[in-house]
Amino acid sequence: MRQILLVVALLLAACSPGPLRLYSGSTVGWSQAGPGGFANRNGVLTSSGGMGLFWYSAREFRAYALKLDWKVSGDSNSGVFIGFPASSDPMSAVNKGYEVQIDASDEPARTTGAIYGFQSADTAARDKAVRPIGEWNTFELVVSGERVRVLLNGVQVNDFTNTDPARSLVSGHIGLQNHGDGDVVSFRDIRLTE
Repeated sequence: MRQILLVVALLLAACSPGPLRLYSGSTVGWSQAGPGGFANRNGVLTSSGGMGLFWYSAREFRAYALKLDWKVSGDSNSGVFIGFPASSDPMSAVNKGYEVQIDASDEPARTTGAIYGFQSADTAARDKAVRPIGEWNTFELVVSGERVRVLLNGVQVNDFTNTDPARSLVSGHIGLQNHGDGDVVSFRDIRLTE
């Protein structure tokens, strides 16, 4: 009887919904749009050149929590794009999606946690939550309908609702920006729970 219960418990655990590992060392399902790219070493993606976009082309997502770790080298710039349609042009994500900014800048509308070009991060909350340059940080982006909440190391730093009829968070792809020469940003452990 114990063996049967153990088998049932193992089967239930295997079938229970959990995060979808979009990246934990393998880039299967990902595509590069535009110049530059990402080096893939030891379970870490590191940006170079650009301006391009490494995006999860295997499928779109609706209503999800996306978690990933990132760290910057120096005053580097990158971002996590959400809610954009499939395209081999990185500007499609810029023009039709939203970028959750990663940047050491003190410019409120362009700093870590901002919805780039649309809504500043809560800079006081960001300042308390962000770890120093060179250390790993964790973003959790919770997307539901036209709303996205941005958590940085467990602290909410933005709560944004789309009202632009030319864009939509309801469904779309996710991607990582490789901004340009001199901007070195690393990512690891990218997981998504629908």
